[in-house]
Amino acid sequence: MGGTQRISAQCVIPAACTPGSAAAANSVYEMGIYRVQLAGLDTTTRGGSDGYGNYDCQPGAELQRGGTYGLAVRTNPNADEAVRAWIDFNGNGQFDAGELVLASTGRNHQGLFTVPAAAVLDQPLRLRIAADYVNAPIPTPCSTPEYSQTEDYQLLVRANALPRPVARFVADDSVRCGGPIAFRDQSLNSPTAWRWSFGDGTTSVLQSPQHTYAAPGAYTVQLRVCNATGCDSLTKVGYVQVRADAPRPAPCQPATTAFCCGFGVTRVRLGNLDRTSLDGRAGFEDFSCAARATLTADRPVAMQLATGPNAHDVRVYLDVNDNGQFDLPAELLYEGLGVQSPSMQLTVATTLSGLVYHRPLRLRIWADAAGTAPFGPCSAPLRGQVEDYSVVVLPNTTAPTAAFAVNYAQYCGPTRAAFTNATVGGATSYRWDFGDGSIATTASPPTHSYSTGGVYDITLVTANAFGSDTAHHTVVVAAACAAYCPADGTGGSVSSAAYFTRVQLANLDNQDVRLPGTGYRDYTDRAAELIQGQAYSLQAESPRWSTGSNGPWVRVTAWIDYNQDGNFSSTERLGQVSALSPYLLPFQVPLGARAGATRLRVQIASLFQPSDPNNSCPPAYQNATTEDYTVLIFPAAQAPQAGFAADITVSCSGTVQLRDTSLIAPSTWQWSFGDGGTSTQQHPQHTYAQPGTYSVSLRVANRYGASTVTKTNYIVIANLSQGPRPASCLPSMGPDINFPVTVGTVQLGGWTYTNAVPFAPYRDETCNAPLITLAPGTGTAVTVLTQSPSTFRGFAFQMWLDANDDGVLEPTTELVYNSNRHSSTVNPWTGTLHVPATAVRNRPLRLRIWWMPNIIPYNVVEELPCYRHDEVGQVRDFTAFIGSTPTSTRVTAKSSEWSFAPNPASEQLNIINGGSSKEVQIWDMAGHLCATLYLSKASNSVDVSALPRGLYIIRLPGHLGVRRLTLL
Repeated sequence: MGGTQRISAQCVIPAACTPGSAAAANSVYEMGIYRVQLAGLDTTTRGGSDGYGNYDCQPGAELQRGGTYGLAVRTNPNADEAVRAWIDFNGNGQFDAGELVLASTGRNHQGLFTVPAAAVLDQPLRLRIAADYVNAPIPTPCSTPEYSQTEDYQLLVRANALPRPVARFVADDSVRCGGPIAFRDQSLNSPTAWRWSFGDGTTSVLQSPQHTYAAPGAYTVQLRVCNATGCDSLTKVGYVQVRADAPRPAPCQPATTAFCCGFGVTRVRLGNLDRTSLDGRAGFEDFSCAARATLTADRPVAMQLATGPNAHDVRVYLDVNDNGQFDLPAELLYEGLGVQSPSMQLTVATTLSGLVYHRPLRLRIWADAAGTAPFGPCSAPLRGQVEDYSVVVLPNTTAPTAAFAVNYAQYCGPTRAAFTNATVGGATSYRWDFGDGSIATTASPPTHSYSTGGVYDITLVTANAFGSDTAHHTVVVAAACAAYCPADGTGGSVSSAAYFTRVQLANLDNQDVRLPGTGYRDYTDRAAELIQGQAYSLQAESPRWSTGSNGPWVRVTAWIDYNQDGNFSSTERLGQVSALSPYLLPFQVPLGARAGATRLRVQIASLFQPSDPNNSCPPAYQNATTEDYTVLIFPAAQAPQAGFAADITVSCSGTVQLRDTSLIAPSTWQWSFGDGGTSTQQHPQHTYAQPGTYSVSLRVANRYGASTVTKTNYIVIANLSQGPRPASCLPSMGPDINFPVTVGTVQLGGWTYTNAVPFAPYRDETCNAPLITLAPGTGTAVTVLTQSPSTFRGFAFQMWLDANDDGVLEPTTELVYNSNRHSSTVNPWTGTLHVPATAVRNRPLRLRIWWMPNIIPYNVVEELPCYRHDEVGQVRDFTAFIGSTPTSTRVTAKSSEWSFAPNPASEQLNIINGGSSKEVQIWDMAGHLCATLYLSKASNSVDVSALPRGLYIIRLPGHLGVRRLTLL
């Protein structure tokens, strides 16, 4: 016990009873008395773990007869306790009925008491404080607590002269609608005489009188108190309010039949109403006169109830038609079953039959232990209670507040959105604009479907006689439903726990119970909502391994398919972490991420196995678990940033494919192609009528603003009708490959291609490489020679021909060659290409060749014409011709004996044996075209001084072979 002022070394006379201590097992609840403060006494103890604490022989507090003091007791801050305190003022060793000085329920307990004139003087007296859990029996001076404790302290009462009294008083309810008002004297320092003046001409000399006012009004109350030392008075102006507009009398007053355990209502907050009260021990309480809330029809107001610590069934009724009854079901405004201290939105709708305005209406709150029957506005609660209040309803005279929520009933294929109307304020008309030209005028529209990818601004306009309001929401729709490579794995085990127990991202929090042994879990019906440009953290959890606390034993990786192409590239990997649970992966959504639904893949795998850390599709034998979720990507709330690119900037067909690469989800596009042509498509194709060089510009806009970009002399049309139609899709361009295995040459019959830039991930050679001539309906010999054959385990080759010339390479019907996978011992690889007999004749067609070394034999490969493995996949496009060679539409490749000088160079290059060629292409080592230069008429030289220093590849269109250039 902490130190106090020492006033005595004597012990208090023994008490007539000694309380016991709570069971030791209940000490885990940490209840008990932790601090006591009274006059000079201020102690701290350890609570219930001390058991019964008898400190009656230790120094205590000194009080004065007739003085008023405050007693404060602190109990466990995490649970309510009932506290009772007694002082044995007459020193007889017992605690008589009039010696109770504190009765409190809560966690911090305070009360005032006055030392009676008859208190024994100058003799140690006993202060006993007893506490127990609020749902346990109320403690008595001699009871043994179930959970808490009892403590005894020593006090002395001195016979100093009484001070002059201090007048204080309260009314039990200072607002009344009739009947007597009880006034309670709370004056200090033991007054012996009282005189009340009630403000209506009447008086009283009782200490705590009752008074009934004859007429409504506001009344000033005065109390004068005196003792032998002097007098004091207190006046409260307008303290009593007597109302004439009481709500209609209650049809019944249901009484609590068997209160227990803290059930009931202890606080009600509704609009301007905030009233605290006793719990169910008080039984039925009618606060309908004094506690009144003012509400507006059709406007929801938050209502909060404080109940006891257990589950309650709660119902709220309102006599809206003021007939003195609670007519069901219309006048039941809220029902909560099995709730504790519920919060709700309470709305009095104008559509309620017979709604009465501008008059107090009776509001009833019925609360009882959950599951108690029967129930109803007049049913007597078993353990809880009924409380009545009043509500004045005002008519709504303002425009509605439009609001609605969007829920995705289906994320793609097509996207289906459901709209929940949350408008308040008595709207009488609705107009929904779904952003795609569709309109609805019902309060609750049906689920709406979107089949075209994009960002849709949904608006709801609501109106009534007083005005209108508009609400907006954005619906994001993916361009297509991508298919993803299957993931498997063993799903971990109890001892090798490679599975998740929780995954969190933004609004997504999956805490489903998972068991080991399941390698893949599909949670794509659950979505996280992300915004372009925003930073997030993905957090995952897993069990610890049974091997102990050392580790980590697993690796966690996550991807988001930002471009919605069905593949998880290395640039779409959120991160990878090897740590002990939990696992945190911070990331930022790119501004160029496509809006709409896409896939989040989260993977956990054991470190004790050979595996590809970039592989998002582990096979069945790996100790790994994969979980898939949906991510909804929303555009940033800002103007777009314009950007675009052409599949190839130097065209030999006259037709170019332009692709929008703008950031932040534009909603409109305006293209200018430099020849007078325009387009409003997002990814247009454009055909130029004449060879030449053209500038292209793009203006994009959304609801936040616009942006324009222009690329001067961007498109070069070298020839017309000598190349194939642009492809509908391209393989990814990056990151650049840096692996010492690639294809050296490819032969198709008599045609040979030498891989001039071997480590370029993708190259369009349709205008650069020689034309391929193929015969329909027959086979053509295929020979592929690889480089560095000793460092890899085999290759896979596939070839697609756009046989119907529609720009789309069909994955199966236009697959003209498939090597499958072959061993590393075969080099060169030979096979046969088969051209469909139905292939379009006498027209340049696109032939796509795809290859990938089997560096990681268990890596899953998506064998699709638009797929390229980020690290080791390579793709080339060529021009093929079915039938005889069209000599009039294709430039024949010249001799490869051309060269240039000097090398290294710094300013001028001289082309040697270049023939009639006037064009020089300069490429970087990654396969990107850096510059197209033209030989002057006077000489065969070009100026390269503007290029950065480094290594380059030089090509002459129409000539075989390439040369390496070093610029210093």
